[in-house]
Amino acid sequence: MSAKNPVPWPIEPHTVAKHALYRQYFSKWFPIMANGWNGNVTYAEGFAGPGIYTGGEPGSPVIALRTIFDNPETWNKNMRLLFVDHDKRCTDLLPKQLENAAGMRLGEIGTYGIDLEIREGSCVPVLEQLLDEHHAWGRPMLVVLDTWGGAVPFDLVHRIAGNRGGEVLITMQPQFFSRFAENEENPHGDAVFGDTGWRAVHQQPSGQKAGWLLRRYRDTIRKAGFGYVLDFELVDRRGQSLFLVFGTDHPKGLKKMKEAMWEVDDVSGIGYRDPRDPGQQTLAIVLEPNIEPLKRLLLLELRKQEPDYVSVLDLRRFALYRTVFKESQVIPALDSLIDKRLVETSEPARRKTISAVRIRQPS
Repeated sequence: MSAKNPVPWPIEPHTVAKHALYRQYFSKWFPIMANGWNGNVTYAEGFAGPGIYTGGEPGSPVIALRTIFDNPETWNKNMRLLFVDHDKRCTDLLPKQLENAAGMRLGEIGTYGIDLEIREGSCVPVLEQLLDEHHAWGRPMLVVLDTWGGAVPFDLVHRIAGNRGGEVLITMQPQFFSRFAENEENPHGDAVFGDTGWRAVHQQPSGQKAGWLLRRYRDTIRKAGFGYVLDFELVDRRGQSLFLVFGTDHPKGLKKMKEAMWEVDDVSGIGYRDPRDPGQQTLAIVLEPNIEPLKRLLLLELRKQEPDYVSVLDLRRFALYRTVFKESQVIPALDSLIDKRLVETSEPARRKTISAVRIRQPS
């Protein structure tokens, strides 16, 4: 946020949807960590903001603190909440918003087992310094790197990925990088992607640049060391998108994020889009989503292995690890594809217990 822009600022529709997702995931992550690690964990933000928008909506630091205070299971632990922002106006406003959320002064929050610090400065290097000072490494951490589209240096993501129980939530906008791909004097993209290969985006057709960069960044997060990566777009009515990437070292984290995605309340005008979907269909945010994109993705996966059968277990894993969908949505998708005679089962007589399928072969 430039100093010439007002603080706070109006909330964007993308942010409303994003915060709904954060709220759902925080409600799962904090209790799990409180029980599994006795709460000896860290929640950190590198671009914390002022904690409030002009309409009174809470920022993500406030959402995180409220999540802890709303659940007695997460009290009296040893949690660290660390917030960094480069704009002094934000770091001046944030304490009051957190006090309002907690119903007490910041100095009293420690009685609930919360070590909280707000610091003015750039995400890099200040966030890493805070994590060092609070002895956060070696214990689980959830780090939100919610930038204004430019993502963060690879080295920081790599260090978080190498930390046991480390997770990241990163936002980026591909167009931020497309503009500077041929500018050798702008090294930010090289630092974010960890190499210069991303600059080849300028060679891609104009309509394919964003998708190409998203795939490249997905690979970057895996290269950083995260074993499980979920990436998707939040798309508004104008077709403008915000790319979210979640990285974790545990499949349970991935499952819980998928649950959170599809449990958020409908946000008017905003939908999800899987960057891998060849149809690029935007999905309404509902508990039981349209599974047409999943059907397309399953067909693509089956065609790669045609004419062999593929086990349903492998397809469930594919959905979990390589799409925005949940494992439980695979069987309904396969049932529909079988009804349309696009795929066939290995045991047609046992339709109710599908074990393997393949692309339907000519008779």
